[in-house]
Formats: sequence, structure tokens, C-alpha cells
Amino acid sequence: MDGKWGVLQTDGETWLIQPEYDGIAMDQLGRCYAQEAVFVQKDGRMLLIVDGEQVGEGYEDARPFADGWAAVKQGGKWGFIDTEGAVRIDFQFDDALSFGQHLAAVKVGDLWGYVSLQGEVVIEPAFLEAGSFYEGSAPVKTGDGWQFITLLEFKKGAAGI
Repeated sequence: MDGKWGVLQTDGETWLIQPEYDGIAMDQLGRCYAQEAVFVQKDGRMLLIVDGEQVGEGYEDARPFADGWAAVKQGGKWGFIDTEGAVRIDFQFDDALSFGQHLAAVKVGDLWGYVSLQGEVVIEPAFLEAGSFYEGSAPVKTGDGWQFITLLEFKKGAAGI
């Protein structure tokens, strides 16, 4: 509105976040608001707004919350925080995306892989580009082009496992 960004409720009339910011962080699907939290851009910083109140001092860049935590950039590196601004996974990645299905795409050097909510690398960096998991799959780019990787769910005792 008038060159400024805010967030409307789904009714299209009620403002959750007033339109007074230079930008809003959105994920690959265009979502910006989750867990009562949103990242807004003001004066070149990404500010975390939770329940209408600013939390912390801001970040160089940020991705929206998903699966509990958000990717944020500080000191040139990406890590993950909770809605209270507490660091959950240290700032160590060259880039990062929001969590999807408890995994987040992270860039280490020139390649992308995936980490768990515990910060453990569970899919080694091997992709030229990567997207967030959604409904069991994530897009990844290899030297052969784009393809999907799919999560397999195993139940203990099933099929001899």
C-alpha cells in the first residue's frame, strides 16, 4: 500500500502487520506469515515481528518460519532461529532455505544439501541448487538438470528393517 508492505489476514481487510515496511520475506511458495511471525525489511535490515512486536535487533537477510525455525543471515553466514530470536543452529552456511518436513536446504561452498532440526547434515551437499521439501519431495539441480528427491519413510520392523 503506497509503496509499503504489510500483511493482511485472509479476510483481505484486517491488517496483521501494518503496511509500513520496505519489504516482506517470502518463501518459494509466496508464504510470509507463520507461527504468528513475519520478517519485515526496514532500513536495510530484516526485522522479526512476533505477535506484532519486534524481537531482537534484526538480520542481514531472512527466510520465513516453517517447521518451527527460520533461516537468518548474520555476519555473512546463515543459521536458524526460533520465534524468540534464540539461535537453534549456528551461523555456518553460505545460504539456507526454510525448513520443510523437518529438513532445510543449506549451501556449503558451491553445493546444496540438507540439515535436520538438530543441525546435522542428513543429505550431503551434492546439488547445484535445491528447494524446500513439500509433500515429501524437493526440487534439486544436478549437472543433468532439475529433478526431485523424495523422502522415504521407514517403520521399524517393516520389510525386515
